[in-house]
Formats: sequence, structure tokens, C-alpha cells
Amino acid sequence: MQKNGKYGVLLLGGHRTHQENYAQLFANDPRCQLIAFADEHDAPTERIALARSLAADLNLPFISDLDEALARDDAHIVSLCTEVERRGRVGARCAEAGKHVYLDKPMALNPEHANQIVNAVAKSGIRTQMFSNIHSTWARTVKQGLDSGHIGKLQAIHCDVLFAKGHPGTAPVGKKRRQKPNLERYSFVEAKPEMFDIGVYAVSMVNWLTQKRVQHVFGGTANYFFNEHHGCDLEDFGALVLTLEDDITATIAAGRYGWQSHARGGVQKVSLIGTDATFTFDASANRLEVFAAEPPFEPPTPHLLDPMGMWSSTQAEIEMQPKQHWIDVTSENDGQREFSAFIDCIENGVESEMNAEFAAHSVEIISAGYRSAASGKVISLC
Repeated sequence: MQKNGKYGVLLLGGHRTHQENYAQLFANDPRCQLIAFADEHDAPTERIALARSLAADLNLPFISDLDEALARDDAHIVSLCTEVERRGRVGARCAEAGKHVYLDKPMALNPEHANQIVNAVAKSGIRTQMFSNIHSTWARTVKQGLDSGHIGKLQAIHCDVLFAKGHPGTAPVGKKRRQKPNLERYSFVEAKPEMFDIGVYAVSMVNWLTQKRVQHVFGGTANYFFNEHHGCDLEDFGALVLTLEDDITATIAAGRYGWQSHARGGVQKVSLIGTDATFTFDASANRLEVFAAEPPFEPPTPHLLDPMGMWSSTQAEIEMQPKQHWIDVTSENDGQREFSAFIDCIENGVESEMNAEFAAHSVEIISAGYRSAASGKVISLC
């Protein structure tokens, strides 16, 4: 640690990445200090410009040589938010340099890239964690319900994670989409592959709750709501049917379905089906509903560089108004708990509940889901 007793955090990624939020959450932890932004010298020019821009906003230096940045003695943690396509290679380099790595979700483009990180971590012994929902108040309540034993033996689990963002109904009608077996590109300005980008929350939730390996995957993605996804040949929604160890069945629905489809950020639900009972948990169940003489929520005018409303900075630029009808009453500090849990793991020398090895299974599952959607067949992971 530094002389001041704080962990130095090196930031990779800039504006129009989750680093806009992660940097602040690291800075909020009194055990951490942001030290610099950095990237590979041959990173895409636009990405370097976005990193320099966020670095300037935070009054931090930008280091154009990643090896130079990783060699700094005051860099202990790397917050990794490069494009998904580069995360396997870059994450492995950070681990090889002996730095603890906080991984944006998903941790890599495919299982091969994920294993680059996993193998490097195994050799270096550093701590890792991928962003997920498992430290939220809602998720911990689900876990308590499962661990209580009231449902008996778990037989099945269903998880919905759907983001209420974007302008639906804009996709061309009558054009059937066909899924490709392998995801070749993830990063686009206007869209993301949503079964992966949002589905990773649901898959990692199922993995964490059950602590069981998935053995078989059946998936589907042939649909469009948004013209942006159509233009990039990406799915905006997907569903998975999974069979796990101990004969547990899991089903997942995940994707993006429009600004006005939900009174808050979107549906997040888990149903646990046991031999004795069924429990359903809704992340928005603990809420205040506000009825007032004020105009209803209006979807924002699409930002040219972010029509789906993914990033905090672009939402601020278009002066997006918050949804005020539902106000969550238990989730205010969920994000901070996620990052504090990672620092706790580093300080205590223990593995994160969502470490690289564990998170890599989510990448494996979703990649198999794409192969299944392309072929119409069940994919075995055994």
C-alpha cells in the first residue's frame, strides 16, 4: 500500500464506459485513491480520447503506455473497463503485473478470452471481482430465502433482468433475424448484444445462488425491438433454459425493452421453486409510489452517441429527467457495497464471491446460448 495507507486505483476506460460510475465508487471508499488513467499505446484512437476526457474531468493524469502504468509501485488495483473485445488480453496483463483486477461485466468476449484472465490470476494469486448484482440488498434477500430452507430442496429457478431503456418499436417489421454461433464483435456506439450484456446479471445470479455448474444450455435470440440492434445485427432480448448439477432447472429472460416499459429501471425478479414452496422476489417490491400533479415521464430525445441511454455522461448531456413514480427505498447503497466488498477481499486475503474463475462460467454459459440459438440444439457443457 501507499505511504498514506490507501490502495492506488489505476483506471482503464473512459467516458461512455462504466468507468464513469466505477471511478467514483472506488473514490468513495476511504481505503482507495485514484491515481491515473491508462491504456494500451495502440488502443483505438476514440477510446484513448474518451479516457483522456474522463481523466481530465477527474483531474488525473493519463498514461499512454500500459506497461509503464502497471509498473508503478503506487498502483495496486486496476479497474478494467476497456471494450469487451480487449478485456481478456488486457486483464491478463494486469494480473501478470501483480495488480488486483476489478472486472467490468461481462469479463470477456468468449471463454477463450476469459480463460486468459483466469490463467494469469492463478499464477499471480491476485484478487479479482466482476461487477454483478449479488451484493445488492435484493440479491442478499433472495439468498437468505434460499438458505432458510423454507422452500425445501431447490428444483428450479427463474430470473428476469430487463432494462427499461431505448425507443422500442423502431425495428423493421418482417425481417427475421438469424443468430450467428459466435459473437465476433461486442462494442458498438448505438447498441450491445443484450442477452450477453444484461443476461450476464441473470446468469451470474443463478450461478451464485445455486453454486452449481451448468451442464446443458438451450437458448433463443431471434427478435428485434430496436432499429439500432437491427442495424448492428444484435439481439435486444434473449432467453436461456439451463440444466444444472443435482437436476436443477434454471430459466432466464434478459434484455432491453424500452423506456416506458417499466416505472423504474426495469424488471429484476427471481423465483425459487422448491419441493415444499415457491418464493418470488422482486427488486422493486420495497418502494414508494408517488402520485402528484406533475407531468409523467417522457422518454428522452436519443443522444447521437448513445441512443439507448447507456451512459451517465450522455444522459446528463441531454438533461434526462428521472422516473419519479416509483422510488426504491432499500437500494441506495447497493453500488458502494459492491466495491467495498472487493476491497474487503483484498484486505482479508480471501476470494470474491464473483471472482474471475467463477465469473468465467457465465461467459461460457452465454456463449453456449448463442451457439444453441444459432443451431436450434441443446449445447452440452459437460
